[in-house]
Amino acid sequence: MAAEPPVLSVVVPLFNEQDSVEELTRRIVETCRRIKASFELIAVNDGSRDETMPRLIRLSRSIPEMRVIDLFRNFGHMPALSAGIALSRGQAVVVMDGDLQDTPELIRELFAEWRSGAEVVYGLRTRRGESFLKRRATGLFYWLLGKITETPIPEQAGTFSLMDRRVVDILNGMPERDRYFAGLRAWAGGRQAFVTYERPDRIHGRSRVGMPGLLRLARTALVSFSKVPLRYASGLSLACGLILFLIGLTAILIRLFTKLAIPGWATTTALIGMMGFVQSVVLAVISEYVAVIFDEVKARPLFLVRQEFAGGEAVRPREPQLNREWVP
Repeated sequence: MAAEPPVLSVVVPLFNEQDSVEELTRRIVETCRRIKASFELIAVNDGSRDETMPRLIRLSRSIPEMRVIDLFRNFGHMPALSAGIALSRGQAVVVMDGDLQDTPELIRELFAEWRSGAEVVYGLRTRRGESFLKRRATGLFYWLLGKITETPIPEQAGTFSLMDRRVVDILNGMPERDRYFAGLRAWAGGRQAFVTYERPDRIHGRSRVGMPGLLRLARTALVSFSKVPLRYASGLSLACGLILFLIGLTAILIRLFTKLAIPGWATTTALIGMMGFVQSVVLAVISEYVAVIFDEVKARPLFLVRQEFAGGEAVRPREPQLNREWVP
């Protein structure tokens, strides 16, 4: 007879986190065992090039609740997170980063809120252990996202959260490849609760994401959850077209009914430059949406799994809930 699914799943994507993986695993397991509910820890190795994967396998030998998912290559944080969520079996699923900036001990508080009826419990950051410039850029991003998105997304709520199985099933059924997890989670909705915490400084090494990765994530969020950039681009085109029409009409009237001389080359140059600028802006905005559409219509698998390990041994995993996401 098949074993009963665990009450709690903890999903952690990892990329080159050899220095923190042992402490991270120990703290998660100790916290979950204090909850006194059945649980599983799903560590997703996102194509690490250091000792992360060998250490995960060794840890799984002594932790019966641990499963290690090894991806074929580095797919990125969002696909690795999606892989863990797709393969989770718990009635409640906690997702968190693997750099120890999401405090494992808070899992108990997230779980308690879920027990009280919440379907999505956010870890809300009250302090960020980052540089001033990065904090300001993050604040600007959340402000802009709040202004233009049609889906209310809580500010300072990153990956760290707990989701009820019903919300997880909704996320697993979403076909998007270009994913912004916080936006998809907010779109799914459900009864929400918040647990505040101070996000500590990173202990080991530097962030694996970097500014280019954050910019790509911001672009994905803005394009995937708002049509406002397209509407603004259209509005800008119409406004500039109206201005150019009025300028042209004024020039014709002056030429027909007055004897004032109008320097033709300056006017022509200004009009051509203005139209070129408007066209460039509009095409740039449209190209971002076309790029997202291009990725979506290809419908390639979001991730490819090399193997699953449990108890230090390779096992054949069960079929995930996402279509075409698995290589057996």
